[in-house]
Amino acid sequence: MKLINIIGKIVILLAILSPNLVYAADHAVNAQAREFKPAIVYIQPGDSVKFNNMTSHNAVSYLIPEGGTQFGDNGKFPGGSFTAQPDKEGIWGYVCEPHIGFGMVGIIVVGDVSADDVAAAKKQAIETLKGPFKRVIGKINKIKPTK
Repeated sequence: MKLINIIGKIVILLAILSPNLVYAADHAVNAQAREFKPAIVYIQPGDSVKFNNMTSHNAVSYLIPEGGTQFGDNGKFPGGSFTAQPDKEGIWGYVCEPHIGFGMVGIIVVGDVSADDVAAAKKQAIETLKGPFKRVIGKINKIKPTK
């Protein structure tokens, strides 16, 4: 009887402490010849994004919300697929490094963002991204605020 009570308490504690794990969703982005489909993904904190068809592509984050951790490895191809889980709310811009010249860029919007958040991300991109990486700005312009 004690074991059942202990297991029950552990299950309840896990459900309380990790709601993102209970409700986390998986989203998919497919790398095609020279574009990501979809190019903009709206997710909630704790969700993950699986990048498919990454044999000759990569997906490396270059625009990251303050305090966020970059995903993807510069100059490396993950092969097949890989999963990213952006760790901060906000707007994440990523590129396929070998195909950036063709405009192969994408955006992950984590949580709710306002028009001011979109403007701030655009300003950050203008100030920090160089050369063809500025193509992320074109995708930022297509973000629809969610709050």
